[in-house]
Amino acid sequence: MSGIITNIKRMAVHDGKGLRTTIFFKGCPLRCIWCHNPDTLEFGKERAFFASKCAGCGICIGVCTGKAIGKDGSFDRKKCVMCEKCAEYCPVSARVIYGEEWEAEALADKVLCDREFFENSGGGVTLSGGECLSQIDFAEELARIFHSEGISVDIDTCGFANFDAFKRIIPYTDEFLYDIKAIDPEVHKACTGQDNALILENLRRLDELGCKIEIRYPYVPGVNSGECEKIGDFISGLKNTRRIKVLGYHSFARSKYNAMEKEDTLPAHNATCEEVQGAVDILTSYGLEAINGMKE
Repeated sequence: MSGIITNIKRMAVHDGKGLRTTIFFKGCPLRCIWCHNPDTLEFGKERAFFASKCAGCGICIGVCTGKAIGKDGSFDRKKCVMCEKCAEYCPVSARVIYGEEWEAEALADKVLCDREFFENSGGGVTLSGGECLSQIDFAEELARIFHSEGISVDIDTCGFANFDAFKRIIPYTDEFLYDIKAIDPEVHKACTGQDNALILENLRRLDELGCKIEIRYPYVPGVNSGECEKIGDFISGLKNTRRIKVLGYHSFARSKYNAMEKEDTLPAHNATCEEVQGAVDILTSYGLEAINGMKE
């Protein structure tokens, strides 16, 4: 069983309890305007060029199979055959290929080298993205392997998936880290390109099944910051879910958008710790266990 990922982040402390290794899956059904992982949006491999890192050595020009890189460093995407040699030979990582195919067993073996850190910290593995449930066969196999090894598995999800995918992954999941970006469907569609009916219904069903869930609310000033009361009201109506973490938006990924030649949709204003705390205070008033993610 194989799948495509963009990154393996070791020693992660914000992707669940304890020290965790986070696996970032490639491909996502949403297009959040504030996405800080633009390299995970598309399902296929993508290239990037970080001009500020370039040493001007010219190695990439000589190794490029499709002769897509000009002597002046210009790049012709039509000629690129994705041979990946520019990234392989670049001595300063100015040229990068996002997306690597892995067999589930091989990836699990690599991650299990961190077992001692998981055991000593109460941590484990988090499957993230992109949207890991969009590659459900691969995600399920990885989760099954880790579960069989006694390793905690968290699923970081936007919730936009067929519920059959959730049913397949539930037996191997310790906790869902579940994004709620907005309750108003129009606000949600404006922010992500998709309606949120499926996301909210999936959350209700997971909650009714008694799954352990931590809600994650990405707080973006002037974009979805007005949804706080609606989110509090919705979550407080669930049977079992009470924990919600407010994550302050930042625009640190802007250079990655530029390097990938993607449209920069990132909002201008970063969230402050005080703004996030204001949202936490509102959510707490609904009887929720609200956490300021910027204070962790």
